[in-house]
Amino acid sequence: MADQTLARFVNERRVLTQLRMHGAMPRAELARRLALTPATITNLVENLAGEGLVAERRAASGEVGRRDVGRPGVDIALNPEGGYLLGAEIGVGLVRFALLDLALGVVASQTQRLATTAGPEAAVAAIAAYVAELERRRPVRGRLRSVGITVPGLVRSDGHVVHLPILGWKDVNLRALAEGVLSVPVFVENNAHAAAFGEVYTQPALSTDAIIYLKLGTGCGGAAIINGRLVRGAAGTGSEFGHVRIRASGPRCSCGQEGCLETFVNIAALERSYRPGEAFGTDGLSALPAIVADAATSGDRKACAAMDDLAGHLITGLTSLVNIFNPGTIVLGGPMRPVLAARLGMIAEAVAGGIVPGMQRPQIRLSTLGELECAVGAAAIAHHRAFDVSNIEIGA
Repeated sequence: MADQTLARFVNERRVLTQLRMHGAMPRAELARRLALTPATITNLVENLAGEGLVAERRAASGEVGRRDVGRPGVDIALNPEGGYLLGAEIGVGLVRFALLDLALGVVASQTQRLATTAGPEAAVAAIAAYVAELERRRPVRGRLRSVGITVPGLVRSDGHVVHLPILGWKDVNLRALAEGVLSVPVFVENNAHAAAFGEVYTQPALSTDAIIYLKLGTGCGGAAIINGRLVRGAAGTGSEFGHVRIRASGPRCSCGQEGCLETFVNIAALERSYRPGEAFGTDGLSALPAIVADAATSGDRKACAAMDDLAGHLITGLTSLVNIFNPGTIVLGGPMRPVLAARLGMIAEAVAGGIVPGMQRPQIRLSTLGELECAVGAAAIAHHRAFDVSNIEIGA
């Protein structure tokens, strides 16, 4: 790529990133923020408008903080219909989809059931069928840019699923399998990594200096985001916070060890504490956190004790993670949300009291993305790969 072409490519990504993070603004403001000349900004905007990625928007009169110079009253904004990114979460017996537009709005979502014994080929076939359905719709037709896929297992940076015990998959080149049937770029990520990234990427106002994310459900996945980037480790399989050992022994974990945080804070642990031995079934287990939280609200002592027990183990794990990463924010998500919401104050106070004296107390809050968190996160990763300036690696 010639130097001038590369410079234009980088600056176009800078424009798109500014508009994503700060919203619509006049050309003059873009020039000021990016330290570029008005003429350069005009050329960049014209190129991006020609590709359908940005559009002019008449600014609201009297808008606070405006600095209109040259073209008063006209803002440049991302064109939502300029491109679409699909996120697909592969879970136990389901594939959940979320379609984002260029402005990161969720424009479609769907959950499809799969056999609990479905292999990777069946999951990819379901994704391909949904993509084919989208391609028949306007305005998506011909504008699907890429697909992000998440799974609840160990995933390498190259999209190779190393180990996915909850689905019985092992050593699966999922990215290659999906790219074999899809005509757009494909990215594969661990589900907690994706959910964490989506939480940050879709909320630019959230500080990204250091964030810890935990997804609690049938397992316990985790992620760390430092300065807006996922901490992946040497091969992309890092941040397995659910396998931090908090006890010398305990229930056997899916990783083969005992004492892992995951085994004390997942839905199976909640079941053991609340109604041991009762056959809830797959759907019943997914509803268990809400059942327990409602029972506790009604004064059920056993439900209260089960929630306290789970929160106590979570506090132990979070305290260690805060001491290691010193995060400004901890985000908790996943199907365990009803229980976490009921004990959030207790968790925050106990973690603050258990970390190294003098260390900053983190804000602890719930994920805002709900059940779409993994699918939205996968689509956000696809958006980041396609349009964000921080994804450019010069000389790579």
